[in-house]
Amino acid sequence: MEKLQAFVRHFARLAAQYKEKISPSLWLSLLTGSAVLIFFSLSLLIPYSGHYSDELGVTSDSQTVTIEETPQEKAPVITKGTVRNGQSVYSILQSEGLSPQQIHQITGQLKGAFSIRSFRPGKIYETEKTRDGSLIRFSYFQDRATTITVQRDIEEGPFSVNKDIRDYETRTVSLEGTVEHSLARSLQAKGRRGLLPGMQKLLGTRVDFRRDISPGTQYQALFEEKWLGDDFISTGTILAAKITLSGRTYRAYRYTDAKGIEGYYDEKGRSVERISRFAKPCNYRRVSSRFGYRTHPIFRTRHFHGGVDLAAPSGTPVKATANGRVIFKGRKGGAGNMVTIAHAGGDHSQYLHLSRFAVATRQGARVKQGQVIGFVGSTGNSTGPHLDFRIIHRGKHINPLTALGTTSSRTIARKEMVNFHAEVSLMKAKLDDKNTFVAGSENQNGGTLL
Repeated sequence: MEKLQAFVRHFARLAAQYKEKISPSLWLSLLTGSAVLIFFSLSLLIPYSGHYSDELGVTSDSQTVTIEETPQEKAPVITKGTVRNGQSVYSILQSEGLSPQQIHQITGQLKGAFSIRSFRPGKIYETEKTRDGSLIRFSYFQDRATTITVQRDIEEGPFSVNKDIRDYETRTVSLEGTVEHSLARSLQAKGRRGLLPGMQKLLGTRVDFRRDISPGTQYQALFEEKWLGDDFISTGTILAAKITLSGRTYRAYRYTDAKGIEGYYDEKGRSVERISRFAKPCNYRRVSSRFGYRTHPIFRTRHFHGGVDLAAPSGTPVKATANGRVIFKGRKGGAGNMVTIAHAGGDHSQYLHLSRFAVATRQGARVKQGQVIGFVGSTGNSTGPHLDFRIIHRGKHINPLTALGTTSSRTIARKEMVNFHAEVSLMKAKLDDKNTFVAGSENQNGGTLL
């Protein structure tokens, strides 16, 4: 701009100096040229006005726009846990911050997709939470092929239950071997150590697995396995087992009778199992009060306690101790919510202080041993969550802990012996059939399973 001003002053001095010597036409030409030069110079120095727009449609008259970055949603927190002794679905969901109403809704939906018996210590579960601690998802890995998921679809919305089952193949498998050190190590070498508890249960009434099993003992088993393609998932039901030691052979065969009762029998149809007359009613942490005379924890008076108090977290499933029929379900004074079941042989069992009842538990309903009938609570005269469990034999209270240790045996009915022997013959043939898949022979890579 300063150079332009200097040019104008210089032009004015020249005009005054040569005023008389320059013709009018020349003056006009000089003035016109100077005007064009000045205009061109100014056009370079003065910025574009707001009447022009660039290719994006933003002009100099446009207001300044501040672009704010949208904050990224914080990733949820995913953690894994292991089911501990005494834990239940209810207690875990409660520890995750769910209300009793939400848990009741979830457990109601779980009944069609989930067996309470499969919820065992050592199993893995996974939770997904928002940063503020709200539960989004709870997944329980029942096995490598089955996942149970409780999920909230929208924030603060209801939970839904989904059972994801990967398609697996059930194979009938045979296994045989000779013990070199121990049966456990022999099964481990074949990748089937999981069979040991089942074989001990089936043959433990006649074979002492600690003392009798020695190098040279021969064993054979026929059982089911789950496979996903070429991947081994888990061992399943044992169909037949045999152990030969010291010149003697012990056998057990699985058979389901006409009533649908499964059991294991020898070749003559005699049960080989120690069958508990009464099963443990719940997973409890300790016995907080025993059978017999005691000082009442609330009234401080000495009286006879006709059951045992089994301390357990609120919501722990309570199961029928034996097959029977529900003859009472409801509220009963200091006992709180109570269920009474009548069993064969004049026996009755009672379950006191329940927090609530299972949906299928209704008066007159038949229940099976191990079926969930309610949940641990603290209703009635109670100082904390526990199950007061009682067994009455022919009108007289007996010690439930003693009753839990009693066993019974059974035999195949005569009218079913033909069917039984036919199934035994079929299992023997499968054990000897070389085409039966041999456990431990190959894995997903074609090598020996370890």
